[in-house]
Amino acid sequence: MLEIIDPLEPDELPWRNLYATPDFISWFDEVLPEMGHNEVYSDLSPYEQTFAVFAEYVAGEYFSDDRRFKKLSCTPDHHVWEFKTEEVRVFGWVPQYDSFICCFGDGKDQIELMQSYGRYIAQTAFVRNNIDLDEPKFLTGRRHSDVISTKD
Repeated sequence: MLEIIDPLEPDELPWRNLYATPDFISWFDEVLPEMGHNEVYSDLSPYEQTFAVFAEYVAGEYFSDDRRFKKLSCTPDHHVWEFKTEEVRVFGWVPQYDSFICCFGDGKDQIELMQSYGRYIAQTAFVRNNIDLDEPKFLTGRRHSDVISTKD
């Protein structure tokens, strides 16, 4: 059911694992490339921004205390994390150390306009609770060092 996201070059080895639900893969392949782009935010398109942060994650780059990857503190009991770029938010969870499962994505401006953080958090927890994974289905740590290592 889960698919591997491998954003690295063929000669690079992964340090961390990145997975996605089929619905996320559809969004990533079909919706994200067509998302509007505000050049005030970045020279990179939303797709390029997301691909870049995924490559940095999988390659094992330093993410500690970084806004690009964070646990959503407003819902500590749901244990939902997000990847953040200038224009995109990706919601998911950490099933085991050095792994992340992408569940939902959307544009930052759209999330703020529709005030949909709570909805995405609840939907992510629902998908996680209903997916066929070994228990425990997620790590409960709050700090980066509780869920990811760094190769450097």
